[in-house]
Amino acid sequence: MQRNDQSLYQNHAETWWDGTKRFQRTLANQIYPRLKYFDRVAPDWTGLNVLDLGCGGGFMAEPLARRGARVTGIDPSAASLEAARKHAEAQRLDITYRQGVGEDIPLETGSMDRVVCVDVLEHVKDIDKVLSEVRRVLRPKGLFLFDTVNRNWLSRLLVLNVVEDVLKLIPKNTHDADKFIRPVELSRLLGNNGFTVKEPFVGMGPVWVNRRLDFVFGITPFKWIMYLGHAIASE
Repeated sequence: MQRNDQSLYQNHAETWWDGTKRFQRTLANQIYPRLKYFDRVAPDWTGLNVLDLGCGGGFMAEPLARRGARVTGIDPSAASLEAARKHAEAQRLDITYRQGVGEDIPLETGSMDRVVCVDVLEHVKDIDKVLSEVRRVLRPKGLFLFDTVNRNWLSRLLVLNVVEDVLKLIPKNTHDADKFIRPVELSRLLGNNGFTVKEPFVGMGPVWVNRRLDFVFGITPFKWIMYLGHAIASE
């Protein structure tokens, strides 16, 4: 099978919010450390136009909306978007969901105050184009907040061999280790696309297991596997 298979977002959308699929619980368990970092960097979301790029079924979009942001979620999976719409409606959250890809974001130039992009950059076809599009839709001095997977022998071993093949926390072939991104590479790409990185990236990873034997994620002192960061759009 080909690596970087993203069909799970289309094939398992109906279980996005019910907690029956372990890989979806794993994705949900990563939201807390992401928000902890994002809230430290930019604590006030009230009234801001925020894009959740690669929103899936809405795990990140909903807490951002609860913080008072005007959230637009964009994702290529029609099934995941439908699950996101239904859940947001049930929660009485006003979130706009649209189908699209990071290489061609269907939004106007300078229309967003912040762009959030999690569990996405290591899967896109053209990361340079995605970063260019993120910069286009951000207003000057707008904030880009993200996470991704580092590229090294340890991340390849843990994500592909342990997480996918042995523990089966995520469907097999979801990731392609060749698409993982070293922090120094991402910093360079951000700079080339009109962003400034003022603070070092921070690590994220599993720190515990809960009673369902699912990983609990947190901020970590090392960036060997996953890392979080932010960048500011140039004027």
